Amino acid sequence: FDDERFNGSILVAKNGEIIYEKYNGYLDPLKKRDSLTPSSPFHLASVSKTFTAMAILKLQEEGKLRIDDTLTAYFPGFPLKGVTIKALLNHRSGIPNYVHYMENLGWDRKRPISNQDVLDFLVANHKKIQIGRPDKRFAYSNTNYALLALIIEKASGQSYSAYLQQSIFEPFNMKDTYAYTTADSARSL
Repeated sequence: FDDERFNGSILVAKNGEIIYEKYNGYLDPLKKRDSLTPSSPFHLASVSKTFTAMAILKLQEEGKLRIDDTLTAYFPGFPLKGVTIKALLNHRSGIPNYVHYMENLGWDRKRPISNQDVLDFLVANHKKIQIGRPDKRFAYSNTNYALLALIIEKASGQSYSAYLQQSIFEPFNMKDTYAYTTADSARSL
């Protein structure tokens, strides 16, 4: 690859053996400081949905939830009937992406949005949001995974990040992997 233009990490492994490994660029590519290393953190955004789904299935395996449970089992007073954990996992809940409706309905863009904020806003404003019928069609939605993270917290009795750390990252020896929290924003990356 072009060393001048590529900023990132590449690791190729086969049968547990590293074939190729290269780190090029900077944590802050615009200021060209803090060179990338094998332990440099990267924000994975939607790639993290895989870990959320894995945590949900692990909690089902532990008998702490069932993917056929409706959201009212975890959020008493949840206004949308028939939405199941499985529908959230499959992006078939009918609930649109919060990015598309919260700002339009008055959310302050300068204020960070937590998963709890997403739930509270949805409950308070569900009549103003165009919501489809559950299991009718596929529609990619970050709202689904914000709600799943809250379900993980309820079912496990731990924070989302603590549960992922304990049940997935540590057992798989993922030493440089963590779920982002607001406390992490204080780090100088």
